[in-house]
Amino acid sequence: MMADVQIISAVQPLEDTVLVSRHGGVVAERARWQGQDVFVKTLESRDIATARRFEHEGAVASRLNHPQLAALLARSPTQLLFSWIEGCTLRERVEQGPLAVPEALRITAGVLRGLCELHMYGITHQDLKPENVIVAASRPEAAAVRLIDFGMSHARDLPLDIHRGTRMGTPHFMAPEQFRGLRGEPRSDLYSAGVLLFDCLAGHPPYEDAMGWLAGLHDQRAPLPGPGALHPLMLASLQREPQDRPESAQAMLGWLSQVAGSLGVDLDAHGDPTPNS
Repeated sequence: MMADVQIISAVQPLEDTVLVSRHGGVVAERARWQGQDVFVKTLESRDIATARRFEHEGAVASRLNHPQLAALLARSPTQLLFSWIEGCTLRERVEQGPLAVPEALRITAGVLRGLCELHMYGITHQDLKPENVIVAASRPEAAAVRLIDFGMSHARDLPLDIHRGTRMGTPHFMAPEQFRGLRGEPRSDLYSAGVLLFDCLAGHPPYEDAMGWLAGLHDQRAPLPGPGALHPLMLASLQREPQDRPESAQAMLGWLSQVAGSLGVDLDAHGDPTPNS
């Protein structure tokens, strides 16, 4: 089901604004708008390419309406207003130390459920990393996961892919084919999901020299973390070629569910907020 997004023409008045970041000609803020907390992206740059990327993000986010994807409330050529998600990023959580196996599996399940929805609509995220995964209310459970930031995403039926042929992504979490400039491959997101699972369990991604791995110069991966029952799934998701990974987010989620069951982990169990979050 498509999101019910307001199309606005005038810049919206905001209250209680707090700067979150300023990068690449776009300002991100927390604010109050129409009586609710929102996350606002405002385009400041007059650069044409930057404006097209901003428009692309709004067009993609407008198509999404799922509990595990950031909800766009309103958009204009210079503003994107999302619901504010109270919680912590997965980066903040992992910086406290490696996650326990049940928590890591639940977080990964939440990521894969979000990907199932994205891929169903022909959208690949293309920039899955701990900074783009929010754990709502800091609760280590699948239902609390929210995927954010669709600025680098690819939508199969949009008339123009503004990132075509670019090596955009975060090296430690991007798939090798992204490094080669290939976009729109759903299994690229599955590679990133596998790296997120590895990172949750080990406290670091699998390849210290990520650029060397992406360029095919070496295969020096850190030892697989977590219980042995998880290793075949992690290995499959981290394969260099997309066709050697699980065939879909749904298939990877099903595999994860089977492993979780064998380990006695309920993927839908509720958890208490993580400490110091």
